[in-house]
Amino acid sequence: MKTLFDILAIAFGLLIGFAIHSHAQVRAIQDLRYNDDFTYLLSDSVQKKGTDHLKFMPIGKSGKSNLSLGGEIRQWYEYRENSNFGDLPPGTITDYNGSLQHRLMVHADLQINSRIRVFGQLNNTLEFGNPNPSVPEIIVDGLGIHQLFVDLNVGKKGSEKAQIIRLGRQEFDFGNGLLISSREGPNNRQAFDGISYITKNKNFDLHTLFATPVIINPDVFDNSHINEYIWGAYANFRKSKALKLDLYYFGFHTERRQFNYVPGKQTRHTLGGRLWQRGRRLWVDMDMMYQTGKFNDLTVNAVNATAEVHYFFPDVFLKPMVGMGASYVSGDYDPNDKQLNTFDPLYPKPVYGLAMAQGPSNIAHIKPTFGLQPLERLYINFSWYYLARASNKDGSYAPSMVQVRPSSETESEKYGVGVQYGLDIFYIINQHFTLMSFNSYVTPGDYVKETGAGKAITFSAVALQYKF
Repeated sequence: MKTLFDILAIAFGLLIGFAIHSHAQVRAIQDLRYNDDFTYLLSDSVQKKGTDHLKFMPIGKSGKSNLSLGGEIRQWYEYRENSNFGDLPPGTITDYNGSLQHRLMVHADLQINSRIRVFGQLNNTLEFGNPNPSVPEIIVDGLGIHQLFVDLNVGKKGSEKAQIIRLGRQEFDFGNGLLISSREGPNNRQAFDGISYITKNKNFDLHTLFATPVIINPDVFDNSHINEYIWGAYANFRKSKALKLDLYYFGFHTERRQFNYVPGKQTRHTLGGRLWQRGRRLWVDMDMMYQTGKFNDLTVNAVNATAEVHYFFPDVFLKPMVGMGASYVSGDYDPNDKQLNTFDPLYPKPVYGLAMAQGPSNIAHIKPTFGLQPLERLYINFSWYYLARASNKDGSYAPSMVQVRPSSETESEKYGVGVQYGLDIFYIINQHFTLMSFNSYVTPGDYVKETGAGKAITFSAVALQYKF
């Protein structure tokens, strides 16, 4: 625990130091870098500085073509104790203090004319200090083409309705990231090869797609594919100024899923809706999803109901926030019937933080939260999770849908997975730099104790991210 307190002390020291010296207004750089909006730099009243000169560099004399360059560097140090509650593969070395994870991403955005755009992004991710093999797909990529696509604007000239056909390797991030996300958090983000059709007008956005995930391998330009596909549509109705509505459908086919250690072919369909609001005082996020389809000869019948509400007090000292989240994500109720009730989250964000290998499948949780904003761009959030299995006839699954417990040799009728205490800190230093720290302590529940070592998890990470 001494190492955890040392990391927290360093994080608070850095946060205070940066906070004293930074008060400028911040313009956000997007998580999906192809959505960056630097058009304010085109104004004659804006004085360009540093990397601003890499945006909208003219090509040729026509004035229709320009090139923008950008990127990010993230250095992430993490300390873990008793990963997966102490249940690790034989031969794993556990007596090391932590590891440093490095991420470098650079991109080029070429606007050829009003109809054609090309976007490309390279990814380099490494890990230092971990004597064990890096986790497949999410930690190390020696060098890879993370995104490379062409946008074709097929809308009518002069129309307010944008219509884009996007061909190639691209990131997706829909809604609250519960189903398909860019997977920000782990060292490697998720990308897909495919085709999208995107249309936007003043009332709604619609994004349709057909794609296959990119499987990240650790060497240079060696990323690959598997027999796995997604297709569907996500619609965001933006006309309402208060509570907004998203509706979506995604189909999914894969041959690499196992449920209760039974492999097979799966074709699954997800229908869902989201109600959400981002106000000055009230934030609301509610998702309801239903899944049907086939896994081998079993009929899929699964649900996910997730909600989170935050209330802010912006005029009170320290600008406190209180919140509550909860979810019910179904698991299989009877391994001997003709149904499969385990919800498959496809490609989610880390819903329950980074400490546990727990994905949104066969899980129920409640999560009170409390936050403070001591400075303009300094956010401190405290959380408490109680997690339990939705069904005691099904196991626990990682976000990648790999079953992590019980093993084929253990069983338990208990429900309790654990209680997680969290402290997350974010300081947005300026437009380019963000300092963050994620800290969790997880006590095991009865189910975990009966199916493994049952040790408490300690996790702490400090990261500095630079974007341009």
